[in-house]
Amino acid sequence: MSQNVNYHKIRYGTAEGEIKFGHVHADNVRSAVMLRSGHTYEHYMTMDGPGGKKFRKHSTNFRGPGAFQVKHGKGVPNNEPGIFLDAESGDVVIRASNGRIRLEALDIDIIATGGDDRGNIQITATDKVITSGNIIDCKAVTAAKFFSNKSVEVVGENVLNMYGGLTEWADGATCVVGSKTATSAIPAIGAITGLFGTSWEQQMKLGFGAPGGLGALFTLL
Repeated sequence: MSQNVNYHKIRYGTAEGEIKFGHVHADNVRSAVMLRSGHTYEHYMTMDGPGGKKFRKHSTNFRGPGAFQVKHGKGVPNNEPGIFLDAESGDVVIRASNGRIRLEALDIDIIATGGDDRGNIQITATDKVITSGNIIDCKAVTAAKFFSNKSVEVVGENVLNMYGGLTEWADGATCVVGSKTATSAIPAIGAITGLFGTSWEQQMKLGFGAPGGLGALFTLL
């Protein structure tokens, strides 16, 4: 890619720093105005204009070898944003390539407002996800699942309460010997479903990839 040339650029500066109008970056994006330190080439801010890739057009960029700090909002009343960031289109990416990301506040809200298939919150870790607090409440409107490829421990050192309108329990032996509660209240249906066991037994025999098990065949009955 050939390098564009701007014959109308202007530069003012000293040994301490410079300001440029019309500077052309290496990717052919033209800077409307650039402010750069004279101590290091990688310390600058630029308000860019046209040229280059789409996300670079009319962008604002800051770069520097030291810390980037913003302290604002001292005179803002309570319950009003002291710092407000809004990406009107596209994503927001906050990345620490060689460090931690830490959020500190009196309260922290994480809210997803999308509709249809959006509105999801995903937390992924290559090692551990650790949650601690005096009280941890988890509530699901439709369904809640907790699955592990190996082991699951539920411990209540003082009291453990478990309740379900209807409950089913199955262990490894259930795959072979079945359950005493596998039959239906309807004799004809009970004789058939007794061959397959409860929905939990069916999932253990057929794999968890068969949601609801074979009991779904008899839901209309």
